[in-house]
Amino acid sequence: MWIRFWHRFERCLIYNFIRLFRLRSATEHVARGFAIGLVVNFFPTFGIGMLISGAVAKAAGGSMVAGLVGGASLSLVWPFLFYLNLRMGSVFIRPTIIVNEFEELTEKTLSALKWGQTFTLGAILNSLLVGLAAYFSILFLYHRVRPQTLAYLRRHAREHQSRFRRLKPPPRSRGA
Repeated sequence: MWIRFWHRFERCLIYNFIRLFRLRSATEHVARGFAIGLVVNFFPTFGIGMLISGAVAKAAGGSMVAGLVGGASLSLVWPFLFYLNLRMGSVFIRPTIIVNEFEELTEKTLSALKWGQTFTLGAILNSLLVGLAAYFSILFLYHRVRPQTLAYLRRHAREHQSRFRRLKPPPRSRGA
């Protein structure tokens, strides 16, 4: 069961990366879409982040497909991004009290921790840093690696398809 799940997941990843590298639009268009799609993951979207990333990327003048791929790329590591946002925000907004034990948490101490402000500032800073890094790296690399990557992905997709077909159970006969 897990092997079939993994093969389906891998198939979806390969398909989305092929879609990303098949885009013939301007490199800046793809870089903008991917970076904006990636940035959406730093904010709580309650499960619809991938759809939001495609729409926001299209509205900002980027590629919708690149936005969807960017939105899907970090969606599985949301808990880590949440922690990263809190850590980045806590560098700039220090709480007035320090809580060492779980028993020390009360309504008064929770309001003094300023989690909302800390998270928001961290999310803004992290999204700016990661978004700009993704934008400039894709702007620099996309045109250079596109042909080789697309050839590799297509070759890998053919191999994956043959492995996936071998895993399928044989069809049952209706007459028996």
